[in-house]
Amino acid sequence: MDYTLSDKNDNQKKKYESIIEQNNKKYLKLAEEIKNIRAGKEGTAQDRQFAILELQIQQEEIERDTVAKEQAIANLYVREMEENLTQRRMNKEISAQEFSNEIHNIREYRSMISIKNSIEDYDNESTILEMKLRLEHMKKSMGKVPKEQADKNISEMEQTLSDNEEYRQDEVNELAKQNFEYKRRNLYYQRNSGEISTDELKEKLEELEQTKGKIPTEKEFEEMLNDLSEKHLEQPQQSQEYEREVSNRDGINYSYYWEQNKNQDINEWHENCVYHNVQDFDNKTFEYGLHAPSDTTAHYVEYVGKRLGEEYARGAKGEKAELAKQFAMLEVQGRMGDFLDLYNSEETSGYDNPKLLLQLEKVSGLNIEELEDTIGLDTSALHQDIFVATYEIEEWDETLQRNVMKPIKEYYQRDENGDFDIIGTGTEYETTFVIDGMSINVDTEQVLQGDSLEKVTQREMGDRLIKNGIEDSLKSGKVTEVAQLTDMSFLNDFREQCGIPETWDLNGRTFIVSTINEKGEEDFDIIIRNDGAGDTEYEHLMGINVTDKSGREMYTTNGRQIPGGAEELDKTQTLKEFMTKSGHRYTITRNAEGKLGFNEIFRENENIIQGQHIDAYTYSTDDLVSAYENVGINQEDLNKAYETLNRTKAEREQTQNQTKTNNFEGR
Repeated sequence: MDYTLSDKNDNQKKKYESIIEQNNKKYLKLAEEIKNIRAGKEGTAQDRQFAILELQIQQEEIERDTVAKEQAIANLYVREMEENLTQRRMNKEISAQEFSNEIHNIREYRSMISIKNSIEDYDNESTILEMKLRLEHMKKSMGKVPKEQADKNISEMEQTLSDNEEYRQDEVNELAKQNFEYKRRNLYYQRNSGEISTDELKEKLEELEQTKGKIPTEKEFEEMLNDLSEKHLEQPQQSQEYEREVSNRDGINYSYYWEQNKNQDINEWHENCVYHNVQDFDNKTFEYGLHAPSDTTAHYVEYVGKRLGEEYARGAKGEKAELAKQFAMLEVQGRMGDFLDLYNSEETSGYDNPKLLLQLEKVSGLNIEELEDTIGLDTSALHQDIFVATYEIEEWDETLQRNVMKPIKEYYQRDENGDFDIIGTGTEYETTFVIDGMSINVDTEQVLQGDSLEKVTQREMGDRLIKNGIEDSLKSGKVTEVAQLTDMSFLNDFREQCGIPETWDLNGRTFIVSTINEKGEEDFDIIIRNDGAGDTEYEHLMGINVTDKSGREMYTTNGRQIPGGAEELDKTQTLKEFMTKSGHRYTITRNAEGKLGFNEIFRENENIIQGQHIDAYTYSTDDLVSAYENVGINQEDLNKAYETLNRTKAEREQTQNQTKTNNFEGR
């Protein structure tokens, strides 16, 4: 999240940003030169390797300067904190004790972050020195410098590397010492201000003693920064959510919107649809509709719903499978029934405002106090299993004076034949039940559901359609995860990079997937959906091929900006790397939450690479144990696959603690 700076600090920030912008242009120009050398055939392979290494060293030096400028921007925010705190003290808004403690916190944070930046600069310098050493060895072997001079240069650089390591360790020791004193002083302040007791202080000091000699983790630095920023910096009108919304190349972050919409409460009104339509639904229902009887609406819906239900129920068992089948029936009726009724000139509300089914849930009965208190009314049926269908529908709201998405509910029971009978319908204000042949209205807020026994959701069913279609097309194993690339501007460029004709549109059709075969081996691919006349096929995207590299350490942007305007980096590993016809390189990764990501590789140094994330929306990831326990994979292979997909908590925490981020601490 960004914060407001004074005019003086903001002007200085703009100067640094201008230098960073120029550095980025220089860096990209060098990257283009490197690409041309790799693609060219001039000179020997050793000559080309030598030229590339020289350019890569220049890139590293530019990157080092860029990091320094980003850290300088971060320091402006720390300076702003001090100035704001001092002004608050002058205005007598805070006590002397609070001012003393907070100014100490800011200055100690600044000192520690300065040491941390120094450590990272030693690391960057060492990286450059190691590359220069390789270059010097190449000069020596190619006869570009006399042997004596080369040996002298190599010896000096090796000594500098050794000195750097010693200096770096001194900084690490100092950082650990300051970290201990920072935490110790704050514990005493908490005791003095009444936040903790003397006994708690003693206990916490003993715990702190056990951590002596340790430097702050990335998480601890982030917590210190967030705490100080919230106290001493002013937020602009535009929030971090705004930054994320506009972070996409085409100005719209679709994955962010979809994720936000998905997390809305389905029992409340909302601005945008929770329902997330997938193209596979339209393709499947169109295909089924070609063979469905068309004599009546009911027969048409029944056929299409039954076929769709079979698709939804694949891989599920028992009540889950039955709910999936019934979900399909209700979904098709809600989305298509009105259209067909209108087509047949029957009385209808119109197909332009369908009921969108979000969830079908089995609960252990209902409790409605008003009905329970009605003398002579037999409510025993309500205390049996009830099936609750939650829809959303667009309606005009008189209070808001605009259309919003509002929830409506339908309540069902199974009859003696196992068929679903509707017993109630409800809006946000009123619900009507039919009991003992009587229609009774109650306030919706009085309808209390029993325990949830099982449920299926529209998101789950839509995801299953996609996964089933991919599995059927690729035939390379079970699909464990799917992510759709959603950056339209990137996809336009990507199409050209892959050499795909202009008539092809990749938007809405391009995915990255992970699969697992019967041996428990995981694989990854980038695929495209081809929509025919009612048929849907997925295949590997043309014009991009797998390289022989994978499993390399990688730092990639994640779409989030941090104070100073820089982008945050996540640490991960490449799962599979690709190259397009144009020579652009990409990789599939997985973040700490287990979600797949697609990244364009723009910087490479030995086994460490950096990439720019491509905006993608991740569909649900199944738990492998529950998803594949009955598909013929033996337990040993299953355990291996499960371990591959789900990194242990300790590994993830270690990755997060080692992550380098473009925040106040630098890259």
